[in-house]
Amino acid sequence: ESALPAFDALHASSATTLATSSDPLFHEAGVWIPATSEWVVTSNRLKPGTPETYVKILAIHYPSGKVRELTHLQEKIVMGNGGTTDFNGGMYLLSQGLGNVSGAIWHVDANLSEARRVGPPEGLVLNSLNDIVVHASTGTLLVTDPAYGVEVQGFRTNYQEAKAVWAVDGPDMAQLSSWRILDEIADQPNGILLSPDEKVAYVSDVWDDEWHNNPEVKLRNGPGTERSIVTAYDVVGGSGSKVTFTNARKFFDLRDDEKAKGFPDGLKADEAGNIYAGCGDGVRVYSPAGEFLGRFVVPGGVANLCFGGPDGKTLLVLSETRAFAVQTKVKGAFF
Repeated sequence: ESALPAFDALHASSATTLATSSDPLFHEAGVWIPATSEWVVTSNRLKPGTPETYVKILAIHYPSGKVRELTHLQEKIVMGNGGTTDFNGGMYLLSQGLGNVSGAIWHVDANLSEARRVGPPEGLVLNSLNDIVVHASTGTLLVTDPAYGVEVQGFRTNYQEAKAVWAVDGPDMAQLSSWRILDEIADQPNGILLSPDEKVAYVSDVWDDEWHNNPEVKLRNGPGTERSIVTAYDVVGGSGSKVTFTNARKFFDLRDDEKAKGFPDGLKADEAGNIYAGCGDGVRVYSPAGEFLGRFVVPGGVANLCFGGPDGKTLLVLSETRAFAVQTKVKGAFF
């Protein structure tokens, strides 16, 4: 559905259903693994509200759509969530934690055979880590940490007061000094993305006061009862200096568009810098200047998405019980 002519230049008007399920298996992550020609995805919470709640970690083959469960990763990465490429064929995958076990960052090798815990170090408790990107110029990890697990969904018992965007600097990410808060303006920082030139960062803020479900824990929230906004920041640093965010500004707010539905969740970019956001009405696409270009309509909405395929021009769209492949005319950035 085109809003501006530039949208038609981005896609090939071709989409296929890759996989379906009666369970919400196609929810988050979506990391392209070249060695196996698969996207790694995480499910929504299964058996929610019970002591047995868990998340599956799956791989979807392209182009066959065959789905396999990565049980050896599930055993280590508790309540898996967002992920991103490590630019060496492997990936980083997030754990939301469970009970009093902190959320954590894990690294998975290019063959999807081994998982190594990156952090946080002992003494630092995080909330339910949601999304992650790598600042390729420095190797710094940028990660969002909302508190859905303790404030809404009830599977976490301890928490971090700050609902923040964190930076994790190398080379020794196991040191407490390597972990620092970049920004705390979001009610619940969710998706995170860098522009192809790494000069701009985008963070989605997703919250509704009606979701709050824990009378014993209510952490700081910003103004208003609903947040459905993507904030852009200038990225400063690199070449020997630490990455920082400056000049926070509204990129888009779905509340400004009466036709928009839901909240902006996962964020991805193509090589031209256009921003693709998973929302309640599908995938909404914006120019680098914040102009709404158009949308791929997906009934039921989209949680996350990821470019991949042999040429980087296939967009994986995750819609809980369905996974789609959309053919595009542009290559994804950081897929």
